[in-house]
Amino acid sequence: MKILFITRRSFPLIGGVESHLKKISERLRKIGHNVTIISENDIKYPHIKFVGLIYIWIWLFKKRKLILDADIIHIHDVFIWYLPFKFLFPKKKVYLTIHGLEWGNPFNKISLLQKRMAVLLSSGSIGVGKFLEKYIGSRFDQIIYGGIEYKKNLKPKIKGSIIFVGRLEKDTGLLEFLKYLKINNYKAKFIGDGLLRKSCEKFGIVYGFTNPTPFYENAETVVPSGYLTYFEAKGYGCKIKTFYGNKLKKEYWEEILHLKKFDTWDDITNIYLKLWES
Repeated sequence: MKILFITRRSFPLIGGVESHLKKISERLRKIGHNVTIISENDIKYPHIKFVGLIYIWIWLFKKRKLILDADIIHIHDVFIWYLPFKFLFPKKKVYLTIHGLEWGNPFNKISLLQKRMAVLLSSGSIGVGKFLEKYIGSRFDQIIYGGIEYKKNLKPKIKGSIIFVGRLEKDTGLLEFLKYLKINNYKAKFIGDGLLRKSCEKFGIVYGFTNPTPFYENAETVVPSGYLTYFEAKGYGCKIKTFYGNKLKKEYWEEILHLKKFDTWDDITNIYLKLWES
């Protein structure tokens, strides 16, 4: 099949959606599918409200052959990018994955309405976390969390070592983690960047957005910012500590902490294939 993914960001940029798409695409290509990914890396649109969106629509219209030739079109979060083409090509099936909410302003009514409309207009949908159904007000065809890959021949962990992986922002539970470090007089390593960088530098070294793999190999404890980081850390045999600063994030973490079975990336890929086949 010819599969077209449309997403805001993609590999080699580092992040949860970027890594998710990379893992899925690798497996789809391995079993013979043709995968194309369109992201802002390709479109290079101006980040100006409304102007940027119109630019994206024009760019996609010029590249509409990619849409017309695709057997499967799957949008990751940015359904509004595809919205005009849903009506231009009404017979074209389009699928959707919603990876989360805009954590800085998760209850923005316009954002939630866009997500609800995207689910209604899609031929099938995947939600990353059951909690999304409650807040968006829609039911997904499939619920996933992320894939886990258990690593073999793990190195001994550095006793007492702790790392934070993700955006250095308030909505990740980072402020609560910094309070924990201060109370316990601990130092940490921070794999990420954001507005709280200077605050984090008081408690350890900030490495910026970089490949976290070498840090997982040595860290005894990982503080993840999201589901994907959680699974990556577990795959490397790290202990997990989670922090949250609001009720929504608390529900987010409680949901995954109560899971009894973890999917592999092969399992996640099969979920996509079954959705498209149905």
